[in-house]
Amino acid sequence: MNYEKLCGQSILLLGKTRALNLVEFDTLLKLHKIERIDSYREGVALIIEGRMMNPYEEGESLRLYEMQKIPIVSLEGVEKWLCQSIEPDRLLMSLKLSRNQERLVNFLQNPYITDELFFKLLKLYDWQGEGLFDNDTNRDVTAAIIGRFYVDLDRNHNVQYAMSGMAHLIERYGNRDLINAIAELAPIVKELKNPTDRSLIGVLDAMALHSDTDKRILAQLINTRAELLAHREPLSLEAELLSLENEAVNRVLSLNKTLSDKGADTLEKSYPQLIAGNVFLSDERFDRLIGGYARYLATNPTLTIVMQDRLSTLADEEVLKALVTNRVAESSLLNQFFESGRLKAELASNPSLSSDKLEILYASGESEVLSALARNTATPVEILYQLSLDQRFERLVKTNPTFGKHIQTHNIGWL
Repeated sequence: MNYEKLCGQSILLLGKTRALNLVEFDTLLKLHKIERIDSYREGVALIIEGRMMNPYEEGESLRLYEMQKIPIVSLEGVEKWLCQSIEPDRLLMSLKLSRNQERLVNFLQNPYITDELFFKLLKLYDWQGEGLFDNDTNRDVTAAIIGRFYVDLDRNHNVQYAMSGMAHLIERYGNRDLINAIAELAPIVKELKNPTDRSLIGVLDAMALHSDTDKRILAQLINTRAELLAHREPLSLEAELLSLENEAVNRVLSLNKTLSDKGADTLEKSYPQLIAGNVFLSDERFDRLIGGYARYLATNPTLTIVMQDRLSTLADEEVLKALVTNRVAESSLLNQFFESGRLKAELASNPSLSSDKLEILYASGESEVLSALARNTATPVEILYQLSLDQRFERLVKTNPTFGKHIQTHNIGWL
């Protein structure tokens, strides 16, 4: 409906407002030169069904509906339209001058204001030196943050009122603006400076791991969450993490596929196996490590064709097994081993092997091969069904993501 046509006319509201309190509702109506009246009279241009209508209002709504003279609409559309009339700068100045926290909280709970305005309003809220859920008002504001950005809230209402809900919000729906806003909340600022509140551990962990968290925030987390930061991909604060010279942190860095060449050079002497198996391989590093760490190189996801060929010529069964299970192994190399009849179980575990060859391996009936097929996400669903009927492989199949996705998609439940 085009509400602009109501300019200069009167409307009847039955029940109460929701996103706006009645004062804000009337103020915004006046901007459009619309008058709100309390009871029906001739000339009313629109009737709005609000929330919590009393028995009289419900009866009046039914009577007016039966008259079929005047449009009757729900409250949501009207409030959404009115909220588009809010002047952000004027509202912000008014709230700064009045320091009216109750009015501020009402606007923070309003789903129809823009995210940009929401974040600006959030900076004005006084947490009274207490935590996110330590008093009723703080709880309402925290719930408003979670409720506004948690996409599937209807399926999990309680997430608004638990600290874990804030952590899940960051993990699932976090973006740069939202994480920055959360990091600027007074209870979070306090915790970043002086960690004492164990209830916030999950929230700060989520910030440490999220790819959109600003480096300035990560820098504040490095003293308490260096090992978590070392897991980030792409890696941030690499030089700062290396400067800690912490064994646990360095071990995690050695497993990080986004570690720089310089960082890998620093850690190669202490963690050659981990570097060989995980970091991007230059020709120089490959040549340097193949003599003693070929088995680990064979698992590396950045192997080139030339590197694979060199490894395949080594007379080392463990190297060949690792190479054949590597999902980046060239099809020609996999076909070569397939035709030779060697390393069947390893081939059966490789999701890069073609489905027709996986079917041939299944026909072999060998227990080790079938076990590998049950775990392989590329195994055809028809084969997984058959394997699920065998008690030896039932659990493996049911934990296979491909089988689980198929079951959910077709809504047929577990066998």
